[in-house]
Amino acid sequence: MSAGDLFAAAHVERGDGFAMQATTHWLRLVPGRTLFGLKAGGLPVELPDLPNGVRHPGLEATTEGHRIALIDVSSHWLRDNPDVLTRYAANLRGVLANKAARMDGYAKHVAVNGSIELFLGRELDRVPLEIEAGDGFYEVAIDLLANAPRDSRTAFAMPRGVGSSKYDDPDFFAGTQSWIDGERLLVEFRPEEGGRQETLAVDRRQFLGALERCWGAVRSVSDRLRASLPDFS
Repeated sequence: MSAGDLFAAAHVERGDGFAMQATTHWLRLVPGRTLFGLKAGGLPVELPDLPNGVRHPGLEATTEGHRIALIDVSSHWLRDNPDVLTRYAANLRGVLANKAARMDGYAKHVAVNGSIELFLGRELDRVPLEIEAGDGFYEVAIDLLANAPRDSRTAFAMPRGVGSSKYDDPDFFAGTQSWIDGERLLVEFRPEEGGRQETLAVDRRQFLGALERCWGAVRSVSDRLRASLPDFS
C-alpha cells in the first residue's frame, strides 16, 4: 500500500476509487566524484525546509558508483510557494557548478520534469501512469479521455507506431492495461501486496479533470525550473 506517499489532502486530486497527485523531483544527491575526485558517489544538495504533507521519499539509485537520490515534493504546493522553489534551484546550481558533478541524461531529465502519481482502490495501491513531458503522451491521453467514442471500448494507450505489428501490445497509459469503456476508464493493475491482478472502473470525466489539473501544476513548476536551470532545457 502506498497511502503513506500521498500528500496532504489539499494537494491531492481525488475521484471515486482513485487519487492522483502532481509531483516534482528534487535532487538531494547529485551524481559526482567524492574523495577529491577519486571515488564515484553523490554530492549532497541543501534542501529548503518543507512543511509536513508535501513530500515523500523518492528514487535512490547507483550507476557505475555514481549515486542519485530524490525527494518527491508536491508540485501543487510548490506552484503556490515559488520562493521555496527559487531557493532550491539556487542551491542546486551551486552544487552543479562543482567540477565533481557528473549529471547524466536521466538526472538532467528528472531535475526539471515532474510526474503524476496514481493510486487506485480501497488500499490506494500505487499504479504506473506513463504520462511524461515531451513525448506527446499527455496530449493523446487527454484527447482519448475527452473524445473517444462512448458506444465502444477504446484502448487508453498510445497509437501503434509505423512498422509495428497489429499483434503488438499497445503502450497503455495506466496499469498493466487500461481501456475507455463508455463513461468509465477500466484499469488493470497488480496489488502491491501481491496476488491476482485486479481491474478497477473509475469515472472517465473525473479522471480527465484530475489529470488536467495535475498536469497544469507539474508543467508550471517544470517551466520555472527550466528557467532557473537553462542548461537542462
